[in-house]
Parts: sequence; C-alpha cells; structure tokens
Amino acid sequence: MNKNSYFIFTGAFFALCLLLCVGVWFSLKQLYSCREEYDQLDAERHNNTGIISTLEARNASLSQITELNINRAMAVPDVVAFYGMITPIAASRRISLTSMTLSGGDSQGGKENAITLRLFANYYQFAGMLADLRNLNVPSKIISLKINRNHTLPEELIEAEMTLEVMTEE
Repeated sequence: MNKNSYFIFTGAFFALCLLLCVGVWFSLKQLYSCREEYDQLDAERHNNTGIISTLEARNASLSQITELNINRAMAVPDVVAFYGMITPIAASRRISLTSMTLSGGDSQGGKENAITLRLFANYYQFAGMLADLRNLNVPSKIISLKINRNHTLPEELIEAEMTLEVMTEE
C-alpha cells in the first residue's frame, strides 16, 4: 500500500470518529432537553392533580348545597305557633314538657323569636325529638341546651332545658 491510501484511511477514520462524536453529542443534547420537558410536564401533572382534587371536593360541597331544599322553609307568625308544632312531636316521643318561656324580643316592641323549654324525657327519645325538630319546615336553631340527670328518676330519664331561636314573620 502506498502512503496516500494510509492518509485516506486515516482521514476516513477521523471523519467517522468525528461524525460519531457529533452524533453522541447531539443525542445527549436531545436527551437532556427531553428530560427537562418530561420533568416540567410531570410537575404540571402533579400540580393539576392537586387542582383537580380540590375542584372535585368543591363540586361535592356544591352538590350538597344544591341538594338542600331551602325554598320549602317557612316562617311562623310567632313563637307560640312554633310551640304548637313542637307539642305533637314531644307527645309522639312521650316527652313531658314542664314549662315554656318566651324571650328574644327587642326593646322596640319587636316579636319574640326564642322559646325556652324545660322537659323530662328518656335520653334516646329526647335525641329523636331533636332529629324531628330538624325536619320541620320552620328554620330554627338551638341557642343553649342543658341536660341534667335527675338522680331521683330512673337511669334513662333526664331533665333538659333547651332554648330555640325561630324564624318568625316580620
């Protein structure tokens, strides 16, 4: 072989090595850019998953709110009418209403909107009465509740004093 053929083979070998190095360098550069894009997309996916779970929780809360039937609520003319609604519930639960006191009127002669009830009841019957009060069409809330066990009565019986605030007509 002559000297020129060695130069040609050597030149071809260096060109092939240079081409191989450029190919490896380009491939690594592409790999790094793909990895950065993958990491960015993974971070966005993780962030979007958190946002989606927050929105799902919010939608669940909103669906519970829309399921409420607030439009069926009605105001009573006065607290005595509300007491008239409570009396049959207490009677059906075998609860003894011992006293009733009206309160909550303002100083300008406004209507009273609170009622204080004292009663004797079986604890579980009393809890059932509270559930029945919740199902009434009249919006009301318990302002105060005091439950005492009367030691002179059998074990299941309690004395309770409950103050309810009721929505009355204006």
